[in-house]
Amino acid sequence: MIVMQAEPESEAKPEQSDGFWEQSEMQGVMPQAEYTIAGEVQAAQQIPLGATHFAMFPQTNAILALVLAIASFACGGLLLSIPALLVAISAKKITDHNPAHPDRGIATAAYITAIVNICISVLIILAYVVAIVAYTSA
Repeated sequence: MIVMQAEPESEAKPEQSDGFWEQSEMQGVMPQAEYTIAGEVQAAQQIPLGATHFAMFPQTNAILALVLAIASFACGGLLLSIPALLVAISAKKITDHNPAHPDRGIATAAYITAIVNICISVLIILAYVVAIVAYTSA
């Protein structure tokens, strides 16, 4: 038969002062706090659509340009990379006026991606032309 013994109360509970959890006279002050913060809580401010850091920026089509530039690698070649370049140039014109514009990096990435894809597409077309000329002349 197993007999359980009760633990003494001094070991079961950590020692605390009697008035630790009681309501203090000052509302909003933590008991035994060394520093207090005073003031009112401000209401949350809503940021309007298209605004970043409380500044309004003109909208660009930088994301569209980047999507076209990336899609041109997979299936479009010159058919998608030339429009991607044109849209990226228009987005860069808008973002170059304001260095803090949030679409600046996306517009630059779309511009570079479109130029790289145009160069690759032109090289592939030249390789095909050289291969066709070499095949027909032989």
